Amino acid sequence: MNPDAARDAHETIVGSTDLYANVIDAAGQYDAKVDSSANCSLAAHILNAVTVGVNAFVYEAVGEDEDLYEDYGEDVQVLAAALALHDTDKFVREAYGIDVEGNTSEAFNWYFDPGPDKDGEDRDGDPFGIEDFLGEGYRDDLQYLVQRTETRENSTETRGVATSFNGLERYCRIGDSTASVALKQGVEGVHDQLSTLMSTEDVQRIEFTRLEQPILNDTLLGTAKEVIAGEIGDHTYGVIVGSSPDSIVYLGEPIDRSTLKEAVAERVPDQISTFQFECKLTWNSFDYDILEEIAIPVERKEENIRQKAKNLLKSGSGRDDSFERVPDGFEEYLPVLIKAIYENGWKEYPTERLTTTFNEVYDSIEGGKSTKGQKVKVQFLAHLCENYEDYRSDLEILRDEVQHSLHDDLEPEIDAIGAVVDRLFEGRIAPALGSKDEMCFLCGAQADTKYQKGLSAVYRTQEYSRRVPPHAKYKSICEVCNLEYALLSSICEQYDVSTNNSLEIAYFYFDDFLGDVRLRSNRVGNIVQGDGDELDDPEIANSLIQPQYFLQPVYVLDENHRMAVVRQVMRAAQESGMKVVIGRPFTRFESADAVFADEETTRPQELLGLDEAERFGPLPSFIENDRTDSHLRRALQLFKLMSMVGQDAGMSNPYLQLDRDTFHSIANFAVVNHDHAVRLTDLKEYFENYHETEFMEMKTVAERGIDLFGKQFDSKYKKTKIFREALDAFLSGKNQQMDDDRLIEYVESQVYAAADREDYAGHATPEQAKAFVEAIREYLVENDLYDLKKLSDWENALVNSYYYAYEQSL
Repeated sequence: MNPDAARDAHETIVGSTDLYANVIDAAGQYDAKVDSSANCSLAAHILNAVTVGVNAFVYEAVGEDEDLYEDYGEDVQVLAAALALHDTDKFVREAYGIDVEGNTSEAFNWYFDPGPDKDGEDRDGDPFGIEDFLGEGYRDDLQYLVQRTETRENSTETRGVATSFNGLERYCRIGDSTASVALKQGVEGVHDQLSTLMSTEDVQRIEFTRLEQPILNDTLLGTAKEVIAGEIGDHTYGVIVGSSPDSIVYLGEPIDRSTLKEAVAERVPDQISTFQFECKLTWNSFDYDILEEIAIPVERKEENIRQKAKNLLKSGSGRDDSFERVPDGFEEYLPVLIKAIYENGWKEYPTERLTTTFNEVYDSIEGGKSTKGQKVKVQFLAHLCENYEDYRSDLEILRDEVQHSLHDDLEPEIDAIGAVVDRLFEGRIAPALGSKDEMCFLCGAQADTKYQKGLSAVYRTQEYSRRVPPHAKYKSICEVCNLEYALLSSICEQYDVSTNNSLEIAYFYFDDFLGDVRLRSNRVGNIVQGDGDELDDPEIANSLIQPQYFLQPVYVLDENHRMAVVRQVMRAAQESGMKVVIGRPFTRFESADAVFADEETTRPQELLGLDEAERFGPLPSFIENDRTDSHLRRALQLFKLMSMVGQDAGMSNPYLQLDRDTFHSIANFAVVNHDHAVRLTDLKEYFENYHETEFMEMKTVAERGIDLFGKQFDSKYKKTKIFREALDAFLSGKNQQMDDDRLIEYVESQVYAAADREDYAGHATPEQAKAFVEAIREYLVENDLYDLKKLSDWENALVNSYYYAYEQSL
């Protein structure tokens, strides 16, 4: 085992080349599998296969004293390239619509030298950048390996190929089969598959409890991987293969669970310290907040108080002057000054001069006792800052007097980090459930701390909670959820995300199991504010501690704005090849079979089928059974149509104007609100792709209407007159409760009479009237509109959909 070689291999593939980024860009919008219950993006599956295969090779092939680059550099690159191409047939089928069976020479030719697109434009070959990554001259070697990646693959084409890389076949099979098993059986299947293909003694799996707190879960999991990989501590246990939110699989020697727990507990405070925690300090109030509840170094807590006090002095808040800069020497005393002035509320200080100065500042403030008591804090602090040199010795005495008690304040009574490490390793989400009055309103654990976060809280202090009695003023929050709150607040502050609005979280992830490469370097992206393209671009990294999944805070103003946010989240998922779940903050992250799932869905979303997307794109054309149109491509095209029509009509809430996804409802929406609806290419393509049957049925109606009534090129009134006559006759007959045979005869007679009266209709015949009425009836029956109420409700929409189909038929 050579853990350094594993890190070097990742750096070669990930850090020094664009291979992974190219795969995501080219294959992220396509599905890995036909079965949507075991699916992720094609890009995620490819990269999992590459990562697992390369890790297995490095673990078995590279000795402890060998150099990866000198001895195995070319092998690693060829293996990575072959696994990147192992689904070439699927890629060209999705990207170019080419029906190829297996990774044949035809598939490879299409990949490296694709033909022109439907408009005759040349397409660039090699979209993954394989030859930039590996160099030219390897195509035969790559196809040889690819055709031996799956045991069922036909390899007759490359049977006579002479290659020096035939020893890599084994690792191609390990990479692909493990990545495929991960889709269906998760991390347990990964462990079992690797145990079958490699030495059972070398394959290790460690299970944890998936925490209710997703940021903490992510942080602790990454820390555990660092311990195993030897990036911290003095011992390396193995090479990480990959992980899920509650498991790690690695190749190497077992690690004692208590040893791992101890190492994680020791390391986590440093990881937590990378977040920017905030105490609460204004010109007249102070609260340690999370600083007194978490076990991070006291020096870092003091620095936080120091920075807050410096910013307060520079802002001039609560007084008439501000400071361009706070003297370097003076800022060292700010933590103890904040403790003495704000927390202790001292009026008498360790030196006579400080006490006298405090009283002088107090007497100089105008107003009553209450006003003086509030303003004296910040004005006394500002006076000391301005005259720092005169008070240097006094401040030194103050620090000796106060610092010990300040450190006592900053030492937590309950160690939130220790508590969350216990929860991760002990196998119980909540160690103890308190009574209803002492239960954390988020996770249900025993809680003594009152939730008092103010007006900018993610959850309002006095909002409804099922765990809080109606008469209670405050919720309770446990130390672990309070720490999670601080982490999320730190993230939101870092990215200028206001928590004053209704905040939700979009959890982006590649799949439940992720090979040991982080495919985005940031934990969170910029806030989504609607249609703007503001999500972070994917940035490839190979750090073990980078997030397993990625948090995207989103705020929601109203239902229409929420739909705009959902549209942007879906687009980001499609572009990055990541799946996504939208949920509330502080709720446990649960992966989904669907590539998009919304746990906070609204009624408009549900009516339009925008609450879930099973796949990235439609099922391949050769799949005839179990067809699904629940995919991101359809959802985004529907969003685009609503936006286009709404923009043309000047709507303020376009996403709430359409209430169902059917041909006649969408056609009606477009015709009523868009001046050129009949010429919209996107609209026609949507109907042809997703409502072809309805569209064709209505076109049949329109063609029968043209046969009967003649072609009309003037007003919409003339084009739809005979159709309206037919609907009126249906409504009249149904209102008279005619049986179906009598109703059809009645409608045919009314339609024939109406057509025969018009000079411009030509020579109408009873047979034409009968064909027209039969086509209408068939459409109404097939679309569940053949009763009096539904027909009455949808009459105008049917007229407009007929008009749309009529225009397409001319």
